[in-house]
Amino acid sequence: MIRLNIIVEGQTEETFVRDLLAPHLGEHQVFTVARCVETGRRKQRIYRGGLVSYAKARQDILRWLSQDPQALVSTMFDYYALPDDFPQPAVLRGGTPILEWVAMLEAALAADIGGGSRFVPYIQAHEFEALLFSDVDATSQVLGASPAQLQQLQKIRGDFETPEHINDSRETAPSKRLIQLFPAYDKTFFGPAAVSRIGLAAVRRECTHFASWLTRLERLSV
Repeated sequence: MIRLNIIVEGQTEETFVRDLLAPHLGEHQVFTVARCVETGRRKQRIYRGGLVSYAKARQDILRWLSQDPQALVSTMFDYYALPDDFPQPAVLRGGTPILEWVAMLEAALAADIGGGSRFVPYIQAHEFEALLFSDVDATSQVLGASPAQLQQLQKIRGDFETPEHINDSRETAPSKRLIQLFPAYDKTFFGPAAVSRIGLAAVRRECTHFASWLTRLERLSV
């Protein structure tokens, strides 16, 4: 049995790993746990959740690699709103397609952390909510969408090559689009619930970057 520790951005991703990803990887003999990234310490108390600083995330990654030397470590961070101090590729993005650029950011992260094969970086393009667009019919059921809201979800999905291409501005990131349609949208509750309804098979089929990460994790025990 391989042990895998995943440092995630927040409670939404932590719930997703615990309830959906970990049981799936367990079938591949990969025992998986997740915890939110550390954001600070004060008076012997540890604060977690929210990628506010890469320097703090870096310390957390290195600490877990050191504390659990027999386990592998991965990440699940959103590309949207990465902190300014996050490791960058040696070249400017320019016209590099988003999925290629995210892969280059992961490589830069791996180079900065080290850890060899024990560290498996992953950055979600553009953010966790992109996964909810893998099957908008299933997402609409979880969110209690009206026919008009479902139609809007279908239009958003149809406007992009894949869910991972839905863009990342303050107004048009996947989560912002969901909030515009569903003002009561609660990421920590509806996000994991919707992805669970969709299922990993559909997410894997629709989101190629996520699929590559999932395949890599499944093969850790091979």
